[in-house]
Amino acid sequence: MLPALLVLTLAALAPAAARRHAPYLREDEPARRTARTAECLFGKQAMELGSQWFADLGPPFGIMYCIKCECIAVQKKRRVVAKVHCRNIKNECPEPTCETPVLLPGRCCKTCPGDVNYPDLVQEDMPGDVIIEEADHNMKHFASFLTGRSPLCVQRDDMTGVPVAPGVAAARFTFRRRHLYWSVLLSPSMKTRPRALAFLDRQGQVLLEQSLKKIPGIHATYEEKTDKLCGVWRRVPRQYKTLLRDGDLHVALLWGDETSNSIDSALSGRIDRYPALSSEMFTSLLEPENPPTTFSQATCRGSKDLDHEEGWWGGTAVITSVAGAAPSLYMAIVFNGIFPKTVNTSDLVRVVLTLPDKNQTIIDQRVAKPNYDFNLLEVSTPISAAELRSLARGRLLLGIESVENPQRRISGSVRQKGTCELFHTPLVAERTPAAPSPEGLALVYIDKEGSLVYDIQMENVGVVDPKITLVEEQGKRHLQVEILDTRVGVLARPSARIFQPLYDEQLVVHIAGDAGPPILRGRLTSRLMPDAAGSGPALLRRTTQARVPNNMAGLAWLSVDSLCGLYYEAAVTGSSRSRSTWWLETHAGGEDNARELGGDEGWVLEPSAAELVAIHIGAAFLELRAQDNVTALLRTRAPQISVPTSCLPAVPGPIDNELSPKYPPSPSADQLSDYGLYRLSVGYCKQGEKYYKLGEIWTDTETCSKCVCVMGTPKCEPVQCPHVNCLVPTILPPGHCCPICTNTTSAAWSENGSCVLAGQSYAPGSSWHPYLVPGGYDTCAICTCNYITKQIHCPRVQCPPLRCSEKDAFRPDKKACCRVCPENKTKKSDEETPKDQGTPKTAEEILAEGGCRFPDGPLPNGKEVHPSIHSHGEQRCVTCRCKDGEVTCVRKRCGRAACQRRRRVDACCACTRHRRQRHHPPPPS
Repeated sequence: MLPALLVLTLAALAPAAARRHAPYLREDEPARRTARTAECLFGKQAMELGSQWFADLGPPFGIMYCIKCECIAVQKKRRVVAKVHCRNIKNECPEPTCETPVLLPGRCCKTCPGDVNYPDLVQEDMPGDVIIEEADHNMKHFASFLTGRSPLCVQRDDMTGVPVAPGVAAARFTFRRRHLYWSVLLSPSMKTRPRALAFLDRQGQVLLEQSLKKIPGIHATYEEKTDKLCGVWRRVPRQYKTLLRDGDLHVALLWGDETSNSIDSALSGRIDRYPALSSEMFTSLLEPENPPTTFSQATCRGSKDLDHEEGWWGGTAVITSVAGAAPSLYMAIVFNGIFPKTVNTSDLVRVVLTLPDKNQTIIDQRVAKPNYDFNLLEVSTPISAAELRSLARGRLLLGIESVENPQRRISGSVRQKGTCELFHTPLVAERTPAAPSPEGLALVYIDKEGSLVYDIQMENVGVVDPKITLVEEQGKRHLQVEILDTRVGVLARPSARIFQPLYDEQLVVHIAGDAGPPILRGRLTSRLMPDAAGSGPALLRRTTQARVPNNMAGLAWLSVDSLCGLYYEAAVTGSSRSRSTWWLETHAGGEDNARELGGDEGWVLEPSAAELVAIHIGAAFLELRAQDNVTALLRTRAPQISVPTSCLPAVPGPIDNELSPKYPPSPSADQLSDYGLYRLSVGYCKQGEKYYKLGEIWTDTETCSKCVCVMGTPKCEPVQCPHVNCLVPTILPPGHCCPICTNTTSAAWSENGSCVLAGQSYAPGSSWHPYLVPGGYDTCAICTCNYITKQIHCPRVQCPPLRCSEKDAFRPDKKACCRVCPENKTKKSDEETPKDQGTPKTAEEILAEGGCRFPDGPLPNGKEVHPSIHSHGEQRCVTCRCKDGEVTCVRKRCGRAACQRRRRVDACCACTRHRRQRHHPPPPS
């Protein structure tokens, strides 16, 4: 059979009439991954939007130079998605201009000397490459403020307008190495977190939509501590970089149901370039003090339709402070909506910066109004050291108002900068120490209260209580700024002098003893916070395989995004590392598997299932190898990362439970090191000091929890104890969660002779509910270990027969064992209601009067009923009659005429099927 890709190629080579019924070449996307809207997947290679290439079918066919493929943008409702388009360019070859054309290697068309612009040439260097160089230098910082007066109208897939959400938001964007990092600040009036952030073009078409669901790890912790929404748009295509450069890229926050991805309301804004963001230290999100009360019900319209009184208005401020002998303050303020259309151009804007705690005004300036809708103001002023401290601690309030119309005032508190940013550094030994060499790392960031959150990790320091200091280093000038009392903690009221050297990357961490020079030191550098699942940095440790310089140290970040892409970033200081490469190493099946990564930062779009499982359970290693690609210089075990469930492979084999065969016993911690940790095809969970195999079930007696190992993570729930009936009081021995019934007063408690079920031991006299994966406890069965015989019995709860149809019966809750019928509140008929008796007859009285025994209960003599079957409910086509103590049941039967009209007349007719007799030919003579 021909390979599928070859069949598609032959279809592409066919005439146009045949091609209408054959698909073009396209990539085969893995079932576990969501399509990337800005990229095309051809085979296992990601192609950028707008790129061109020739179809490579691999051996033995190689590259088909007559099949030209291109990643094009296709509009799908209101979204723009990427799609692979391949065509046969053989018929597009121009007529050669010479008598002896030549077919050059790697070409499809015969050419003559000097011929250019042939269809078999792929444009590799696009004009967008110039944008990349510009982005790294002059096009790095962008911002957007989102209000109800946004110039873009967001629409649903059915092209209906989306209501504009009330409130104000501000966004910051940083373009770095093909990635666009973003952060969003929401105003206090927004009580609901948006479900997604979308990038749109000027027509409102969605280029990319990213979910804002919290990702476990350091990302969720950072968002909670800073009140920011953080993320990154990976590998922005060249076409979209052009939109960013020209100011045609918009951003929108979307509210709605996460399950259905609906859009109930939206808030949008245009992304513009702001050079002042390169020096931002503080920010303020400004919203109206008297907002409109009815705007939340308004529908989306263009900005030209918005009147002066419609829509929320607001703004954002970029604030920079300079400490020193003469502290100063610089503010760049962007806002809209304060002025009506008919206002005079001579109106003034009042900028007020106050300290409400002390009723003190720091700035009160009046500036000429720039525009009606969009306004940009710049204000600078000297401030005192005390005012600078109040600024750093978030105690100042910024207000903007029109002098002629002060009721449309906007204001907001001043807080730390809006970019999602933290600072890290590997700690390097200052002098040649005795072996083993000290090493460590430092991680700090500023939270929403203006406090300094820090985490200092160090090893082999040789000092019991080292002194940790933050020092500002500018050339030969060293100035101690702060002293940290602990290795991990929060500095509640840092000095105002700490922010400028921190943001300028001039703050250094010193680890020293009581006297003398520092043992370890490292300069804090900025790192932007993406939206991928990660657990923080890992310390790169020196190996014994090679002679590593003492001043060489490093740290590494690993993360996995929602589309199963693996990203890594390493920071190494010290000696030159020419021609050294990074490797990701995993242990699968007891053998070492390694993947070459490349430079200090990169990604793997299609990591293997074993690699993802290894990262999920913390069994992957990242190491820096020398130029021989064998000798490891630095090595670390990657921290355990919660990989999205959709990226992990399915559990191999049947799920283990108490009623099926059990896996072999788990290896001990010593055995794990001999195995190279453990087989990734199965995986283990660790709880306390014990390891459990994938699917294994155990009981944590300390917390009385039943746990199961699911993809490297223990999933636990409280133990459910069944009700027991004992002849004597129950006992609760140490280490047990449920009472035990011995049914004797003379027996002494002993664990000897326990019952064993599916590899687990149960104490004599104990009762339990079976635990099944993934449903949990089966409360409809109770297993008991007989105290005397040590035999196990697991009877199920006997459900009473239903007195209603199966479709009417229901379970009171999900864990209920039996279905019940709904309560019948109708009045009983006069025939069923005894008129001359005050109480109903007992079963003995009914049987004594000629009644019959029946599963649903005793029947009076002469009574007719429809029987009920537990699995099928009431049988209305069967009638049972009690006569003189005997029950006779008859199914309703119908004649042939009624059987022919069965579907229309009576569904209870029991008709006899008459098979048509076929004429069999006589056997050959």
